[in-house]
Amino acid sequence: MADRPSATSPVLAREVARPIPQPRSRLGRHRALWAYIFISPAILALLLFALGPILFTFWVSVHDWNLIAPIPDMPFVGLENYRYILTKDATFQQALRNTFIFTILGVGANTVLGLLGALLLNSPIRARAIWRSIFFLPILTAPLALGMMWTALLNKNYGLVNEILGVFHIPPQPFLSNPDQALPSIILIAIYQYVGYYIILYTAGLQGIPQEYYDAAAVDGANKWQTFWSITLPLLRPVLLFIIVTNTIGALQVFDIVFAATTGGAETSGGGPAGSTMVVVLHMYNTAFKFFRMGRATAMATILFAIIFIITLIQLRLLRQRE
Repeated sequence: MADRPSATSPVLAREVARPIPQPRSRLGRHRALWAYIFISPAILALLLFALGPILFTFWVSVHDWNLIAPIPDMPFVGLENYRYILTKDATFQQALRNTFIFTILGVGANTVLGLLGALLLNSPIRARAIWRSIFFLPILTAPLALGMMWTALLNKNYGLVNEILGVFHIPPQPFLSNPDQALPSIILIAIYQYVGYYIILYTAGLQGIPQEYYDAAAVDGANKWQTFWSITLPLLRPVLLFIIVTNTIGALQVFDIVFAATTGGAETSGGGPAGSTMVVVLHMYNTAFKFFRMGRATAMATILFAIIFIITLIQLRLLRQRE
C-alpha cells in the first residue's frame, strides 16, 4: 500500500491552497436575466427616441430633402450642406454671432445676478418667502406669452416702458424695432424670465452650507468678503457648475423668446430688425419650414450640437479642475 502524503508534503499543500471552483447559483443567473429584462424597455426607448433621431438628423444632413419628396428618393450631396453653411450662408454666420453674444451676456448676467439675489434672500429680511415667490413667477410664464407681453410693453408708440421713461423726460425708445437695441432687449427679457430660477438654486445651495464654517471664520476674524471668497463661493461650486452648464446649453438653443418678440405676423419670419436678433435655431426653423431645405437645417442642427458639446466639455473641465 502506497504511503499517503504527509501534512507537510508539497503536493498536499498545493492541493489545499488551490481554490475550489464554486458553481454559479441558478438563482443568481435568474436575477441577472430579470434585471436585463427590466432595463431593456429603457434601453430600447433610449435607442429609439434619442440615438435614432440623432443618427437620422446626421443622415438627412448629407442629403437634399424638401420635406415633400419620399425619404428613399433624397439625393445624396455629401458635405455640401456643411460647406454652404460655413462658407456661403451669411445669415448663419450672423445668427451664430448673435447666439454667442446672447449666451455670453445672458449667462454672465444670470450667474452674477442670481448669486446676488440669493445672498439677499438668504439674509434676515422680512417676507423672504413672498420675495422668493415673486422672483420665481416669471419662470412659470410660457416664453411665447412672455415675448408677446414684452413686445407690447416695449412698443415705441404705446408701450408702458416708454410711458415711464416719459415721466423722466426721456424720449421714446424704439427697443425691439431698432437694430442696435433689439438684441440687448431680448437679452434683458431672457434675464427677467430666468434669473429668479437661478436665485432659487443658489438659495438652496447657500442653505446647504453648514453654519459652523461661518462661525469658525468669525472667530478667526474674517470679514464678509473673506468669508464669501473662502467659504461661500468654494462650497457653491457644484451649484455654480450646474447653473453655468445648463444655462449655456439653453442659451445656445434660444428660440421661443426671439420668435415671439420679433415676429410681427404671419408674413414675417422673426430675427429682425435687419437680422439683428437672428439666432441659430430661428434660422434653422426658417430654413426647414419656410424654405423647405431640411438638409441644410439638419446640418445646422449638427453643427450646433457639436458646438454645445465642445463648450460643455470645456466648462466641465475648467470648473472641475478648480474644485
